[in-house]
Amino acid sequence: MRDLNAEVVVIGAGPTGAAVAWRLASQGVDVICIDRGGWFDYDGIHRDAADWEARRGSVLHSNPNIRRGAHDYPVDDVDTPIKPMIGNGVGGSSVYWSAHVPRFRPEDLRIKTLDGVGDDWPVNYDDLAEYYALNEDRWGVATYPGDPSAAPHGEHALTLPTIGAHGRRVAEVFDKLGWHWWPVDLVVGRDGDAPETSHCTHIGPCDLGCPSRIRSGADRAFAREAIAAGARFVIGTRVLRLDHDAQGMITAAICRDAEGDFRISGSRFVISGNGMGTPRLLLLSASEMFPDGLANRSGLVGRNLMLHPYARVDARFDEPVGAWVSGEKAGLVSFEFYATRAEHGFKRGLKLQLTGGPGPLALAKGAVYGDMLPWGAEHHRAFERRFDHTCGFTVCAEDLADPDNRITLSGVLEDADGLPAPKMTYALSENSRKILDFGMARAEEVLRGAGAREIYRTPLRSEAGFHIMGTARMGDDAQSSVVDAFGRCHDVPNLFLADASVFVTSAAINPTATAQALALRTADHIVATRHA
Repeated sequence: MRDLNAEVVVIGAGPTGAAVAWRLASQGVDVICIDRGGWFDYDGIHRDAADWEARRGSVLHSNPNIRRGAHDYPVDDVDTPIKPMIGNGVGGSSVYWSAHVPRFRPEDLRIKTLDGVGDDWPVNYDDLAEYYALNEDRWGVATYPGDPSAAPHGEHALTLPTIGAHGRRVAEVFDKLGWHWWPVDLVVGRDGDAPETSHCTHIGPCDLGCPSRIRSGADRAFAREAIAAGARFVIGTRVLRLDHDAQGMITAAICRDAEGDFRISGSRFVISGNGMGTPRLLLLSASEMFPDGLANRSGLVGRNLMLHPYARVDARFDEPVGAWVSGEKAGLVSFEFYATRAEHGFKRGLKLQLTGGPGPLALAKGAVYGDMLPWGAEHHRAFERRFDHTCGFTVCAEDLADPDNRITLSGVLEDADGLPAPKMTYALSENSRKILDFGMARAEEVLRGAGAREIYRTPLRSEAGFHIMGTARMGDDAQSSVVDAFGRCHDVPNLFLADASVFVTSAAINPTATAQALALRTADHIVATRHA
């Protein structure tokens, strides 16, 4: 009697799954949205407690292998230098993010045509523009209009916070060099239809447990509105596999919660498990009809894994730079070296993003400088010489798809249900390494121009697997892709994928806005073909 049924079953309640559930429910579709986690307890994290930084680096870490939450699954990451940084529960990774939601540039979707690498997407920017706008309205996105690196997309009435004293310092250097810079596109939040003045007051940095709790994740911006429109959220529930009939149509999600196993059946199914969870579920759902994994006749499920390799360049200044203040974290980005230039010796490019220095605990433990602060009488004096004397840049490279970079099922690691954990296999390409090295040199040039006395480089950050893309790519040809331009699986007509797993290229920009635009478009396609 526990079995459930809905017209559409959505698996995953992160940014894309919650968006799909909201869009479908708001148009009268009967929707169930399943997530292995629950609602995040923002009141329980105690952001102002003295041990905040210690907990943010352990039980509240973005890496599930470090966090080890009750609803997390382990990840076999021995064969990747970049570790996974994903969230489970309603809101998914948007609970942990820094709320940057830029749109992909039109050229990001056609790099094969423009640069002779990768593949072109089966959609173009115009196909996504209205969904970008819809998504930005739901989030409450603040932008500074007129960015010459981006396609025009209107103005937003919401206000961006300051770029800060250190932002103004480095912006002057960018101007002298004649290089592009611009404030980030930032979710500041909007309480449904509340007045615009209700958005983020920016009383603290964007991060887990945002102090204002107005700017929030997909749990607030989409999931709560989906429930208000009639969607049912089934939380604390793992989907073990998907069952199908003799025609290859999905009939049910086989689920497990604290009370045992049950089925959720439906007419159509949408997987929004991110670039790792989605291919894992498809592979776990192998059957006699699909021996290599559900919807995997192309052999591409799990392949072409793309990440955003990050390097970091930090600088020490003689004087405080104003990078550590409660009212600033929006920052600025530069897309000066975003596109391919023949003289660079690599394809595609990078994003430079200004960041503040480390927090007090990280600084005391040796972050950036490599040596711990002394204990005893000299501790405070040494701390004052370093704290807020540091800022830097992250260098984000556009990753090109490689079929050998992939998500598979681990042969040595299992989750709490006895199912194989996902295995992440990734090697940094020569092209990405060249991009990062070039970007570090440019970042140092800016920081030196801003008065930096010492430079500290991190050639590749390990805790940087926030953006997992491309593991079930879209395309028009069923032999060379997993889903079509609407996210519908070529091999399974009533199964859709709606997350960054369908990406064809990675750009050098945060992927959430593009993944959500695609997801909202997929939802509208499901509605439009509802009775076909």
